[in-house]
Parts: sequence; C-alpha cells; structure tokens
Amino acid sequence: MMTTTTLATATALFIATDTDRSNAATLLKTIGFNPVEVSNVDAVTACRDSVTLCLVDLRANGEALKVVRAVRAQHPRAVIVGVADPARPSAATDAIRAGVFDVLPRPATARDLEALLANAREQASLAANMPALHPGEPVPWGIVGTSPAMRLVMELVQRAAAGRCGILISGERGTGREMIARAVHAHSSSPAAPFVKVDCSGPTPEDVELELFGVINRRVPNESAEYRTLEQIQRNGRLYEAGDGGTLFLENLTEMPARVQQRLVRILRDREVFLEDEEAITLDIRPIASVDRSVDGALEDGRLRQDLFERLSLIRIDVPALRQRREDIPVLATHFLKEICRANGQPLKTLTRPALTLLSALPWRANAPELRGLLERLVLLVPQGLIRLEDVIAHTQFEGAISPTGFDATLRQARAQFERDYIASVLQHPRGRHADAAKVLGIQRTNLYRKMRRLSLLRTKSIGREA
Repeated sequence: MMTTTTLATATALFIATDTDRSNAATLLKTIGFNPVEVSNVDAVTACRDSVTLCLVDLRANGEALKVVRAVRAQHPRAVIVGVADPARPSAATDAIRAGVFDVLPRPATARDLEALLANAREQASLAANMPALHPGEPVPWGIVGTSPAMRLVMELVQRAAAGRCGILISGERGTGREMIARAVHAHSSSPAAPFVKVDCSGPTPEDVELELFGVINRRVPNESAEYRTLEQIQRNGRLYEAGDGGTLFLENLTEMPARVQQRLVRILRDREVFLEDEEAITLDIRPIASVDRSVDGALEDGRLRQDLFERLSLIRIDVPALRQRREDIPVLATHFLKEICRANGQPLKTLTRPALTLLSALPWRANAPELRGLLERLVLLVPQGLIRLEDVIAHTQFEGAISPTGFDATLRQARAQFERDYIASVLQHPRGRHADAAKVLGIQRTNLYRKMRRLSLLRTKSIGREA
C-alpha cells in the first residue's frame, strides 16, 4: 500500500456491495485517489496508510456504519462520504449521526464528490483558523472578526484603554457595543476593578436615578457658578461600586432621564461626592457610554445634554454593522455554530460553502443576534450534520415574514425566488471570478453564463480578473 499523502496518491478507503465495488474504485481513481477496499472493521484496523477519504456504500451489509465509526476513530481527519438511495432518507440520517460528513445520492459522480470534498476542506480550514474553544472559555473579549473595520476598532480599543477619559461607543443594537466596552476595561491598567453596567432606559426615571446614585435627590440643584455643593450618593449605588478605579458603562445613553443627566454631569465635572452625608470622597471612574445612530437627533432636540455628551465622547469608537463587515460573517457563523451545538449537547454541525455565501449576503438588520437566532433554528431543525443552502433558505425570515418555504410554497419555489439574488451575491463576492462562482454554485461555467443571461445578470462585474 502507498503511504504518501500527496493529493495525487492519497489513500481512500471504500466499502461497497459486490455490484458497486468496481464503480467505487473507478470513481476514486478518477479524482486522483488510491482506492483501498475494506470489508469490515478489522480491515480498517489493519490499514496503516494515512487515509484522506472514505467512501461508504450505505446499502452494504451491516458493517457499513461500523466501518464509519472505526475510520472516525482511527483517522479523525478523514472525510467520510456516504452513498445512499434517495428513497431511503433514514439511512442518510443514521450515517450522519455515526460520523459521515455528507451523503451523496446514488449513483455518485466524480463531480459531486469533488464538490463535497471542496466543502469539507473549506470547513476544515475555517475550523483550523478559529481559536480553540473549551467549555466555558470565551474568545478574547468575546469579539470575533478580523476584517479591516474590526481591526480598526480593536486598535482604538487598545489605544483608548490606557487612559481614564470618557469613551463613546456608537453603533446599531446588536453590534457588540457592550463587548467593546468590556474589551476596553479588560485591556486597561486595572482589569480586576469592577465593570459596572447601568441601562439608562430603565422603567422609570426614578429607577435609573436610584440605581446609579443609590438615593433620589428631591431638591432641584442650582447650576449657577456660585453653587458648588457636591452631589450625594449612597453605598448601594452603582457609582460607588465603580468609584475605586472601575469602569461605569452607561448603556443607551440617549434614553437617560434629564434629571439623572444633570446630576451625573456634575459628578463627572467635580469627581467628588458626599457619601451618605458623611464626608467628601473622590470617585475614580472610567465612564463609557453606548449610543445608536440617533445621538445627533438627541443632541439637537435636547434629549441629551451637550456638556454630558462632551465629557463622555473625548474618544469615540464607531462599531460597524454586521453587513458592513461581511468578510467576518463566515468565521462568526462558524463560531456561533460551535457554541450552539455545544450548548445543546449536539455533535458539531457545519455549513456548506454556498450556505456561508448566502449568509454573507443577507442584510442582518438586527446584526449578530439575528445571525445567532437563525443558526439556533438550523441546529435544532436540520437533522443532518451538514447545513446546506436549502436549509438556510427554508428557515430564514425576510422583512419580518416567514420564508416562502412556509406552508404554501415548495422548496423548488423558494429556490427560484432567491436564485437571482444568490447568484448576484456570489458574483460580487471578493475574488468572485466566474470560474470560482461556478464552483461555489456547483454548476459548469457555461451553465452559469446561461443563468446570467436568463436572469439579466450579464452586466454584473465580478471582482478580480477572469481566469
């Protein structure tokens, strides 16, 4: 047996019925593998080659799934592919559970097998580039993404963390504003100090004031130059909790009640307060606030005080929306998928390349929580281990309405509806040459040109030069 691991002579095991044995060997040779037949678990154990691929005919005798488990144990990096009759979906389900990467319909073709292997290699590459995650261990600062936009954000985080001045984090809901604030705190000179979060959109103004200060000030302060009386706080207030070198994170700043803004700006100005009418103490607080894109309107109509805004925005960090950093979506989706599968006690599922491409093209108006919500549905509702383009379409909601694959439309109708937008997104994908787009779509380049003419996409320019 050959032991070289180059692609041209890589070893592929196969188990097949008597009638399909010759076809399986020919298929593997066609795509450049050295086929080695195994009829049972003992044959797998006896094989000392470095196995890259295993092709399993699920119509074979009862040894098929035993072979799958043996290959998975002895060659954990091998791609295991099943071949099953389309009329027997239960066989495919059992195979996926046993460790098969994907199942091809009979008769399997070289083209289908090569496309599946390309998906498997891409998933392995994504997984290899992700940091190793152990139960209960978060990724650094909880932030996933290496796009230019996110690299700029993290550079600002590291530079801003060295000081103690106010920071304003601006971005849509769901863009990770709190994670950015926690990253600033974690990278500061006192990461062990408290990180105190206050939601400024509390049920009532009194609730916000009481949470922040620990006491409600019944008098109306005079803000004239002569009036220098310090504000009063209590030990049960969040200001006191953060006052010894901690970070005070003010979420949804534009919704802070006017009375609370007036008191807070005085504290940030003086850095001193009366503690429970006893004595004046100094507060060492790093204030960080989060706002959405309505901050300018809040300043114009007076809902946000200009002097408070200025003290909290000496450094401003703008967090991009998910649709503005699409190159992060495949890695983020893979990260979420790992977390969700682990949390639900399920084997790790993977997304095909077309499915990842479609996820990267969707608008994600609710940002990362919307992406995570979709992946949670897919993990729970898709039975097989490989999540395909059809699965994403079937379980995606658009514009607040359920996907057309609901109760009155077929999967074929859903595919037709999204075909044009999906092909257009693939063509516009970075490095999206027509040859590469055809591979992603799983069609010949000539078929892609015909579809482009039919769908009026001939004027779409792909990025990069044509091969």
